[in-house]
Amino acid sequence: MTLGSNRFAEEFSRAQQVGIEQSLGFARTVLTGTERLWAVQLGFARSLLSDNEVAAKSLAGAKDATEALIVQRELLEPVAEKTTAAWREAVSVAQSTQKELGELVEKHFKQTSEELLSGLDKLAEQFPAGAAGVKSLRQGVASTFDAYDSAVTAARKQGEEWLAATVQNVEKAGATATAARRKAAAA
Repeated sequence: MTLGSNRFAEEFSRAQQVGIEQSLGFARTVLTGTERLWAVQLGFARSLLSDNEVAAKSLAGAKDATEALIVQRELLEPVAEKTTAAWREAVSVAQSTQKELGELVEKHFKQTSEELLSGLDKLAEQFPAGAAGVKSLRQGVASTFDAYDSAVTAARKQGEEWLAATVQNVEKAGATATAARRKAAAA
């Protein structure tokens, strides 16, 4: 009885350690992604502050309303381009962080499923009389894991397609707005 209890305690302790390591990996990934996103936002804010300084000086030097309007039009395009670039970078950070988190979850899921199926195999070996029932349970668990894996794969593909379409739409909108500003400035 002691041998079985020791093995259970060892397996339980190992499972706890794995859980802690996985939680820390998840937390590190979230923190790194958050830091990268804040860096994008701070860089964008600094850039806008600098642009606003240049704009204020340019507008202060304008001799009349027409010149001020021309200066404003010239300053809008770089701001729109920087906004689009910052948005793209933020999406990239979010996408890479999401991908890393997804990989961590998939790794954990795979490890958990392998351990559960291995445990069921050991149970069937220890109790030959109930092996048929354990085998049936194992098949059900394996089918559930396969269905989950298929659903995750489909969801990931759909998410990637949605993100690509969103990026494309934002880029088209930015290009259209830039073209409209250029056409208005030329008129």
